[in-house]
Amino acid sequence: MITYQKGCMGLPLLFRIVGTTWPAAVLPGLLAAGISIFVGLYEDADAVIRERERFIGHPYAFQLFASVVGSLLVFKTNSAYSRYWEAAGALQNMASKWLDGVCMAVSFDAGGNAAQPYLHGESWERSIQPHPSSGEKGGPPHRQYVADVVHIASLLHAVALQDLRKDQDLENLVPAKNRISRPAAMPSYSFFSEKSIFSEEHLYASHRSAKIPVLGGLRLQEKLVLDRDSQGTPLTTAARVAMVEGWLMRRLLARQKFEQGETAKTAPPILSRLYQVISDGTMWFFTSSKSAYIPFPFPYQNFVEVMLWLFTLMTPVVINGIVFEQISRTVGSFCVVMTYHAIKNTGDVLEDPYLPYDPNDLPLVSLQHSINTRLLAFGVVPQEEPQGDVATNAFEEKPEKPAQETLPLSKPMDVLLADPTVDGLEAPSDSASCFNCFQVEASDNAA
Repeated sequence: MITYQKGCMGLPLLFRIVGTTWPAAVLPGLLAAGISIFVGLYEDADAVIRERERFIGHPYAFQLFASVVGSLLVFKTNSAYSRYWEAAGALQNMASKWLDGVCMAVSFDAGGNAAQPYLHGESWERSIQPHPSSGEKGGPPHRQYVADVVHIASLLHAVALQDLRKDQDLENLVPAKNRISRPAAMPSYSFFSEKSIFSEEHLYASHRSAKIPVLGGLRLQEKLVLDRDSQGTPLTTAARVAMVEGWLMRRLLARQKFEQGETAKTAPPILSRLYQVISDGTMWFFTSSKSAYIPFPFPYQNFVEVMLWLFTLMTPVVINGIVFEQISRTVGSFCVVMTYHAIKNTGDVLEDPYLPYDPNDLPLVSLQHSINTRLLAFGVVPQEEPQGDVATNAFEEKPEKPAQETLPLSKPMDVLLADPTVDGLEAPSDSASCFNCFQVEASDNAA
């Protein structure tokens, strides 16, 4: 997706070529201009065209035809625009529901008491210890549970984006880093080259240049089961989404039934909301898939193409019968035909919002970065105030205190986000824990 600035009489937009659709309309415009020149130079044909009584008595019929073609193009472009915004809204709703589910899962499991209104944070020492009353049930402490849920949720959103952009390659799922890196430049093919922007080669190269970051990366055992089924048949991307959603549900149920933590103490009507919002996120995923799997109806698309090319061939001849000056004929034919084709090309690009045909697709990789950042923030809470030092006024100035030491990250979270030896998968050397960044920031604010 292209972000741009307005102002300066539109000059910055006027001289920007990347992401525009009118260059693809130059070739049909040149074809119309060539027909106009050929008919004008062919004296016998030009003599017939100039006589209104023998050729064009009144251009009303062609005006009606041009209006019909224009209406077809406007309706198609408007439908494509609606598909684009509907897809963007469904994508945001899908992410928000899954994020709500993770927020509830983390919050319901956190320990605490009446003196701790924010409960135990993921980075607190108490979150690493066994639960005092249900520790005998076993299971990992709160921190490791948060790490598991955050990883699975990040993977769920990533495979959902892969399904929407029709990306079957699991190699395009990479470990997330602590910094948001700019995706590599998208391969750009000219409309006049042998490779079209709508080709499979262009889509494959675009997917490879815009890999999706996953918190903790794709573990070896996860990759094996997501790649093929027990019969050796490659799994579809939609089946992968269903499988990872099942992992998330199973992990939440295992915590509730068999492990330590506070999840089982949550009132059942409240706890049921956790599973409901995850199901709502899946519903919005299927709504998002509508624009990915159901193309613009072929009969309408075909009819638009037929009428547009008839218009392209007829326009220069009709203009030559109305305008007798050759330069005006040629320029008029070129501009009219190019305008109609540019409108059609705009609809072609917008009607597929997930596929990286050009820079106007929805920013799926940036959205995944945003989801990862929010997932990591769910376990961070303010440090508790020392007893006897609670201010009665939130704006009351308190004496400066020495900075508190940040609690060290436990091994499970480090392994999840930064350990380069997880399941034999090598992580980037600079992929330090993102959670550590949030932890340090929270500690500085508390100090």
